[in-house]
Amino acid sequence: MDGQQNSPIYLSNLKLIIVISFLIGITNTLSAQQPSADKEALKLNVQLRPRAEFRNGIFTPLLYSQDPATFISQRNRIGLNYSKENKISFGMQLQVINVWGKDPQIQQSSNDVSLFEAWAQLPLHQNLQLKVGRQILSYDDERIFGALDWNNAGRKHDAALFKYKKGKFKTDIAIAYNQNSERTNGSFYNDSIGQPYKAMEFAWAEYLVTNSLSFTGLVMNIDKQNRTDSLLSHLQTIGLNTYLKNQKISATASFYYQTGRANLKPNILQKTNAWMGSVYGNYSISKKISLGAGSDYLSGKDMDNTSLSVTNFNPLYGTHHKFYGHMDYFYVSSSHKNTGLWDNYLSASYKTSAQTTYNLAIHHFEAASKIIDYRRRKANPAMGNEVDFTLTHQLNGGTKITGGYSQMFTSTSMKYVKNIAESQKMNSTQNWLWISLNVQPEILLHSK
Repeated sequence: MDGQQNSPIYLSNLKLIIVISFLIGITNTLSAQQPSADKEALKLNVQLRPRAEFRNGIFTPLLYSQDPATFISQRNRIGLNYSKENKISFGMQLQVINVWGKDPQIQQSSNDVSLFEAWAQLPLHQNLQLKVGRQILSYDDERIFGALDWNNAGRKHDAALFKYKKGKFKTDIAIAYNQNSERTNGSFYNDSIGQPYKAMEFAWAEYLVTNSLSFTGLVMNIDKQNRTDSLLSHLQTIGLNTYLKNQKISATASFYYQTGRANLKPNILQKTNAWMGSVYGNYSISKKISLGAGSDYLSGKDMDNTSLSVTNFNPLYGTHHKFYGHMDYFYVSSSHKNTGLWDNYLSASYKTSAQTTYNLAIHHFEAASKIIDYRRRKANPAMGNEVDFTLTHQLNGGTKITGGYSQMFTSTSMKYVKNIAESQKMNSTQNWLWISLNVQPEILLHSK
């Protein structure tokens, strides 16, 4: 009796096994009942990604009164992908995110399992498909829409996506409408416990001029609802990207503009007028060495500007970790007073073998608008410099090791934008060290 009471109950793993087994059974039954000459495949995707981190000033400067953090987190994913040529595609992926030691050895219950993806893609016409359900939306270089794969939880959307492709042109049109529950009245949506918008519509298009030159464009609208008075706000983002790539050179140029209006109270209107621009170029000196340089400018708002206007650009659902320094001081989890950002950087990549690559990036961060110090005077716009070093080593069987070291050299202005009190003192060293093992095999369960 005692042994039965103390036996561990791992509900997370049990749920995963039951769901995957159920899906495999259904799919195999359907394929057996409906023989066809079309190509079909069923694949099982598994990912296990533990990551150890030493955080000594990530997201925001660590103070003298604070100690560094050390932990190991882990992403666990299991999913199915089914495709039948010219008929249907289906994908489902479950995940469990945990920190080592968080759960007791004898675990009686768990709510860790979440549905990361669940979508079906259906042909509507020769060149038109519909992808509907929970899915990743990732476009261009992930400035505005990104998978956010660095974050263990990732980023997904619940949407209906129409995909059209013909020749050198393709376009995606998406519609999303969110609610917190199945309601019997009213339509209020609380975005603090769900997706960060009530409704979203966008159209994205790409045109391939040549194999080396392409253009993309994005037009998007987002509707949000005030949590206190239910008033709606609308934000439109319009962007254009240019991509150039050949054997030696790759270059990108982007421009985005944001406009919109928010009803704060009756007869009070808040308008948005913001923009961002970026340029990046990379040159391959040889098969092993490449050098790059770039500049990103995101408009901001002066710290002493008390108007209702919004002039700070919002990069929305992009993968910001990829662009604005790996220590994520900007546009991630810690604000910088809406002062915008001017990020100038140099990068270098050295590939020692087909399996091993080293990368180095140096960033110089400045505010795009006025910073105000404790005496209400204009401060230096320079917020700091960051050095990011990363290593990637590919092993056999879909497994790789990645690691990195980053260091931030903060200026006094960083205190002003990070809301650090005058009496508080930042640590002289702000750095971050991490290493990760990514095991991600793809198993073919059925093909025809």
